[in-house]
Amino acid sequence: MNKVIKYDNFMNRLRFSNFTQVDLNFLMSLCSQMKEQNTNRMSFSFRELREMSGYTKSNSIKQFALELERMNEKLMKITCRMRTETKIIMFVLFPTFDIDLEEQLLTVSVNEDFKFVLNQITKNFTRFELGEFVSLGSKYSKNLYRLLKQYRSTGRYEVTVTDFREIMCCPVSYSNKYLMDLIIRPSLQELGNYFQDLQCETKYARKRGRPVTGYVFTFTPEKRKNRSAKQRKNNSQD
Repeated sequence: MNKVIKYDNFMNRLRFSNFTQVDLNFLMSLCSQMKEQNTNRMSFSFRELREMSGYTKSNSIKQFALELERMNEKLMKITCRMRTETKIIMFVLFPTFDIDLEEQLLTVSVNEDFKFVLNQITKNFTRFELGEFVSLGSKYSKNLYRLLKQYRSTGRYEVTVTDFREIMCCPVSYSNKYLMDLIIRPSLQELGNYFQDLQCETKYARKRGRPVTGYVFTFTPEKRKNRSAKQRKNNSQD
């Protein structure tokens, strides 16, 4: 599975609350296919979606359709908001979400106000392979994977503990110790397969009790591929 996901960093600010691993796999599979498609409607067979998302929970068509429906219901509850000096725009990601059980097809389209996230992306974007994302074993490692990929060229991601809790959608009841022991450390262990020398430093306030203020994730930056040079080399070998 070598499909590439590429979207504007705006998407990393959205909170996918209550999303499961399956939900996130479906969402990113759709994003990989809707890239550079403007607001055109596109249809995908259930079989294609199963393969892209690595879905293996059930062979039942009805169950699979219910999974898609459940994911979109959660998507519709996400507040997608853009602000300018004179406007506040709120919208859903996929205004068209048509599940056809008889034809075993899903038809979707991207919201007009959201099309910039998946179309004509030239800077400030996040890029990663769908296969790597799907292979991850928890929703927390999947979310952290996306965030770290935004900083793939610098190898440094710094975030406050408040923002990190919101972005990761961790339980409110988790103390900072639980956050480290149950979310951060297991995610680092799994993501070590994809980020070289991945580490997390905890930041503390300089006052009594030294409360945690945030985290700094560091890893070896990814090397930028010189595509033109590679293409010239391939052409010379033809």
